[in-house]
Amino acid sequence: MALTFKPDNSRHGSRQLVVSADDLPQFLIDAKVAIESGRIEEAKHLLNDQAIEALNEMFEDNPSRTDIMFMLGLMFGKIGLAHKAEEWYRKVLQIEPNAHVFYKLGRICRSTDRISEANEFAEKALQAEPKNTLFQTSLALDAIREGRTRDGVELLCRIVEEEPSNVDAHSKLLFHMHFLPDLDQQGLFEEHRRWGLAHAPLSRAKTNHTNTPEPERRLRVGYLSPDFRMHATVYNFAPLVEAHDRDVVEVYGYGNVARPDSFTEYLQHKFDKYRNVFTMSDADLAALIERDKIDILVEIGGHIGGNRLLALARKPAPVQIDYGGVNTTGMEQIDYRITDDMLDVPDLRRFYAEESVCLPGGVYCYKPPDFAPPLEPAAAKQNGYVTFGSFSNNLKINPHILALWAQVLKANDGSAFLMKFKEGGDRTMRDYYLTRFEQLGVDPKRIQIHGLKHPIEHMRLYSQVDIALDTYPFNGCMTTLEGLWMGVPTVSLLGDGNSLSRSGLSILSRVGLEFFAASAPKEFVTKATALARNLDGLEKIHASMRQRMVASTICDANRFAREMEAAFRNMWRRWCRTRDIVADKLDPDLSACSLVLSNAAYDCAGENVHGANSSL
Repeated sequence: MALTFKPDNSRHGSRQLVVSADDLPQFLIDAKVAIESGRIEEAKHLLNDQAIEALNEMFEDNPSRTDIMFMLGLMFGKIGLAHKAEEWYRKVLQIEPNAHVFYKLGRICRSTDRISEANEFAEKALQAEPKNTLFQTSLALDAIREGRTRDGVELLCRIVEEEPSNVDAHSKLLFHMHFLPDLDQQGLFEEHRRWGLAHAPLSRAKTNHTNTPEPERRLRVGYLSPDFRMHATVYNFAPLVEAHDRDVVEVYGYGNVARPDSFTEYLQHKFDKYRNVFTMSDADLAALIERDKIDILVEIGGHIGGNRLLALARKPAPVQIDYGGVNTTGMEQIDYRITDDMLDVPDLRRFYAEESVCLPGGVYCYKPPDFAPPLEPAAAKQNGYVTFGSFSNNLKINPHILALWAQVLKANDGSAFLMKFKEGGDRTMRDYYLTRFEQLGVDPKRIQIHGLKHPIEHMRLYSQVDIALDTYPFNGCMTTLEGLWMGVPTVSLLGDGNSLSRSGLSILSRVGLEFFAASAPKEFVTKATALARNLDGLEKIHASMRQRMVASTICDANRFAREMEAAFRNMWRRWCRTRDIVADKLDPDLSACSLVLSNAAYDCAGENVHGANSSL
């Protein structure tokens, strides 16, 4: 009997690790089975210190068993104990070099903000196997994280050109193209369509669904995501599951979660039925969804990492929807995308393979965390100067937006800027951004950079910021919502070429702050400056923000659930009518995503200024 742990990309690489089970303790075999079944806590119990100590005695007799050491590294990595995984990988290197060990150590160092060390391991992995596309893809993503977005995207392009069947690299290319400062929606659409034609042809799709075509019956809705865990996406999604009317829908969850956590456990009890599908093949997952008789399948996230779009290519449900994706999936098998009329103006909809369905109250739903601290007085009142800030993922921070932020800082003498992002604790990353600001004419002493923090500390850090400056073209979403809850308004730059640069407007307009969505860079600087110079107005906004949020559609989970259910019903009626013929258009009440913005003026900086729509 043999146990096989494949490297992440078994088409390339060092030797595949095949471990004979005949000379392994039973606890290792059991731990592997538990991990593959998603029973992470059981695996942690099996891999306890006493058991590992017994295994060390075996290595004393046979120190060359690097295959088992590597297997232990993989196991500890899969159960979320990166420090123990690192110990075992380093033990392998003490005996022999191995490209996949270099790669794994590089990923661990990257995840713990040791960027320089991560780069060293990545280079060693590629030196050992220069044609390994897994290592090349990792190098591309590292370049993007370090601010070299174009270099990383160009490398991903070359990988896809050289290996057109590499679906994972192609998805990563699609996702990370959105971080380019000069987004081309037409080019994005064409590349998404290429992905769909290459990896998800219509010939795979099931067409003879046996779901009962009764238009008014209770619907069985399935939600599929890799992020049913402690992740920003879930904070918008959890209120929906909780608020669903169980007389209208039965709710299934399909979690493609690599490492389930406490939030996974919390969320799975909110579903009527929950399936852990991480270890399933695409074919098996599609078959499971079909057996479950799902009427409407909602895929969350599009081309994010860990997606299961290839399962949806088989069309296991009669109606399939994308929700929360950054763009089109490029797939004919996905019928609709959930959006709103401020994100997707009519001219954008020609760039989607799916049909846009707009929710009247907006696509965002936010449940403020219970651990959010109470509001403190605005930071400027305490400090005597204004602090601008950004808590956005640094993937969204490009040279263009850095230059725009620098203009804001130079227009506001004495102001400070606070950045927080995952790798902010790494000296290499801090030095990179401090140097960039200095090159742009901003004294680095005005810049604070923070790394990953506990959720409570993360929310508390907002109290040190007065005004958030949005990213562009990929606007913030969760950070904008969090900032608003903590009394911090966001000044956003509005674009009309893609929906990503309209999410700031979509959120701000729901709380009556559409004034802060600027339609041009010069206006962005002007609006940020006007707000910074009106401390009394800023304090009023700060103090009233939670009331604004609570009164808005954003914090109304029941509204969100009812609108989603109405959309589902409309889609289902359509399928029942047209399942054997060419589909018609959606009913006007849900398909007409016309842009309607309030013309109300917002009084800020001592003068009446029209809303963002006045400059569209």
